[in-house]
Amino acid sequence: MSRFRVLAFAVSLLLLFAVFWIKWPQFSFFPTPEALSMLSGYVAFLLIGLTLLLGPIKQWLPRLAPQLLLLRRDLGILGGGCALIHVALVLFIFEKGPRLHFLQSDMTAKGWLGLFFLDDGMYGGGLFPNLTFTGLSNYMGLIAFLILFTLWITSSRYAEKLLGGASWKRIHMSNLLVFVLVVFHALIYINSIKGEPHTPGDFLWIAAVVVAIRLIAFVKTVVSRRAK
Repeated sequence: MSRFRVLAFAVSLLLLFAVFWIKWPQFSFFPTPEALSMLSGYVAFLLIGLTLLLGPIKQWLPRLAPQLLLLRRDLGILGGGCALIHVALVLFIFEKGPRLHFLQSDMTAKGWLGLFFLDDGMYGGGLFPNLTFTGLSNYMGLIAFLILFTLWITSSRYAEKLLGGASWKRIHMSNLLVFVLVVFHALIYINSIKGEPHTPGDFLWIAAVVVAIRLIAFVKTVVSRRAK
């Protein structure tokens, strides 16, 4: 591993802990597993956003392209780890029985299945897909996690060689889809279940920055290619 990659990974970890340290007082009144689940989910979102920004930055700083590619890979690995912690804690919390207010509480399946299914005990029982806004948000989060987990386990050079460059690149272009799914997942939760200490602005301004920079990079690429 190069010195740059070791340094970049160390700095990324320090920034990760710094975000937890700064944000923790805002979440300290929640039970520890719940606070950690929200924080790890938010940090995963931030890291995914950073990986999307490094693409345009790489185009503008071609001399640093190899180092930025390594940094993007490491940030993606950290983001995948935070997402895994977030999902594991959410499943743990719901299996124990969360103290959250649901409008459909009398129709929600018990345990972590309640994230995705409704239990209609009034008509002979049975599980049905949870197609409420909350349920749809959970499905978005699940799809985003499955894609991110796929990106996570294929982030090594060995996986790139095994899959082939074209296939590997096609898979890793789905990180933008992950970002969009996470944004909607978070906004629905904030507006339907619990917002504080998160607000829509915590996610929307980051999404706006990522979209704006990637759009500028796209327009610049199109213009330069037409000029050639």
